Amino acid sequence: MTYSTLRQHRLFRPALGSVLAAVSGLLLWVMPLGDAWTQASYDYLFRFGACAATNPVVVVLLDNEAYAELGQNRGQPWDRALHARLFNRLADDGCALVVPDIVFRQAGERSVDQAMAGALHRLPRLVLAAGQAKVAHPGVDSARPTLPLALFLDPAGTNWGVAWLDPDLDNIVRRHWPFPSPGPYQSLPWLAANLMGAPLADRPSERWLRYYDFNKSWVSLSYHLALAQNPGFFRGKIVFIGNKPATPLPNGELDKFQVPQTRWTGESVGGVEILATSFLNLLNGDWLRRLTPAAEGFLLLVFGSLLGGWLPRFQRHQAILAAGLVALLLTGCGIAISGVTNYWFPWLIVVAGQLPCALVWTLASSRVPVPGPVAAPGGTIVLHFPDEASPDAPDYEIFNPPVGQGSYGKVWVVRNAIGQWQALKAIYQSKFGDNTLPYEAEFKGLQKYKPVSEKHPGLLRIELISKMKSEGYFYYVMELGDARVPGWENNPASYQPKDLECLRKQSPGGRLPADECLRILTILADALDFLHQQGLIHRDIKPSNVVFVSNRPKLADIGLVADIQPADRVNTLVGTPGYMPPLPERPGTVQADIYALGMVLYVISTGKMPAFFPEISATMMDRGAGKEGFIRLDPIILKACQPDLSQRYPTTAAMLKDLRAASGK
Repeated sequence: MTYSTLRQHRLFRPALGSVLAAVSGLLLWVMPLGDAWTQASYDYLFRFGACAATNPVVVVLLDNEAYAELGQNRGQPWDRALHARLFNRLADDGCALVVPDIVFRQAGERSVDQAMAGALHRLPRLVLAAGQAKVAHPGVDSARPTLPLALFLDPAGTNWGVAWLDPDLDNIVRRHWPFPSPGPYQSLPWLAANLMGAPLADRPSERWLRYYDFNKSWVSLSYHLALAQNPGFFRGKIVFIGNKPATPLPNGELDKFQVPQTRWTGESVGGVEILATSFLNLLNGDWLRRLTPAAEGFLLLVFGSLLGGWLPRFQRHQAILAAGLVALLLTGCGIAISGVTNYWFPWLIVVAGQLPCALVWTLASSRVPVPGPVAAPGGTIVLHFPDEASPDAPDYEIFNPPVGQGSYGKVWVVRNAIGQWQALKAIYQSKFGDNTLPYEAEFKGLQKYKPVSEKHPGLLRIELISKMKSEGYFYYVMELGDARVPGWENNPASYQPKDLECLRKQSPGGRLPADECLRILTILADALDFLHQQGLIHRDIKPSNVVFVSNRPKLADIGLVADIQPADRVNTLVGTPGYMPPLPERPGTVQADIYALGMVLYVISTGKMPAFFPEISATMMDRGAGKEGFIRLDPIILKACQPDLSQRYPTTAAMLKDLRAASGK
């Protein structure tokens, strides 16, 4: 079998798409290039609502306010008399556990040190922090713990753990230390969780931090405020004590780390908050786990194969919409699964790697002409005309190159036998893939539209429709819209149609005056009402599909015109996102046309895109900036774009009536 023959097979595009998407995902997964996707997959688990722990934890912070109120200086050891006072207070209240994220390594004034040691002896449960020192010898590269001063270690006994964090190269802390844990010696959070009864296995395991909502998972108190609390405040509570950086901005300050939330807040945190997070993970058993490499590789292979084989079955605009919906679904599932199962998966490799690869292949391969005849389902022969060439239209002088191109054809400026300028659009069967039904449906739709177009001045008139050519195309000739720039006749290739979208963009603020909006929409609504009365719907109303002929707006791009069908019989998704009614309403109905026309009015009157509906700009509502004019339009826009069908205009005629009333006609 030759490559040319293979390309003609109906499974060629899906099969190759599956291979490309699967391979792209696996490469991103194993190569350093994909580390950013993997890390972001973890980080954005916490973007859309981190959970909150419910344990009674208080974090006492050595923050800027405490430094100022208690006369301490950053860069100098904290006065241990203050520590003794706090520890005595915690002992008096009967707190459950005290975990200072401070390594009491150096000796201070003896009487003060002894006072603090005495206070430590009074605490029922205490875990002291040890540091970590690097050991480097020829052939040896290791680390060892640096324990607190013996005077302070005595109250804790063996209850000491290393207070250490291991950020990734981007300085974000994502994993429990050590990784896997426990290691040669226990971490501070591990020992603290053990003391509180957490059932932790000694078998090393790779644990990933589950970050909580810092504002809801514990009470944060400035050091001086902790000293001022009412008696009994700390009873039964777990107290962490540690530094809060001088500024949350990422810089080289000691004991400052970034967390996933830093991606969108821009703020770093002190190590004590990450240690408290690690402790709560271990105490509650809700740290995150990652799948085995074999399981992850298998899932990426499956996702890539399914996406790469599924998307090419759609037409171009449908594939884009489907890819967007799948991206949202996979994102939601990737985030939700971590909350339900405690496992996380590099889902962004699928969403931002495999899915775009599958979509690019779908869009690119749908534009590549396939030579020779291909048997379509049912035995129909699909003929593929080389669509780079202009069609055979003997009665028209065709000017190359084309001045426009859509999903299914190209548009040329032509001149007829008596010298009139017109537009010719060719529709190619090859653009529809192996399925000939949409190609035939477009031809039949144009046949029905042509006689209707001659009876209303608001519809772009079709002059001629050719036969369906044996080479696999047909063309139709229509009236030519006004040009954006005069004098184009000397260079027909420079012609660009004047449409409503370009007119809007050329206006101040990207919006038209209210009276002009009403003039244009009244003409369009009248034309659309006439089209509906003929039993036809447009299905793709938007500003770029409204062209001006002798300065009169007309509904154009009529390739999707079809018979009106009951809503429950509409089974195709056609139209332009933003101008289609929100799901679950189906597009391709009279009501959907009315919604699209209302959205056109919103866009040209506010200068905003459909995604911002129903938002309007503040300047618009300023007196002198069109406020009074827009007040006439707003009720019409809101009624036409109502998501609730029962409150939307029932017919275009009803909308037309309100447009005429608003314009005073």
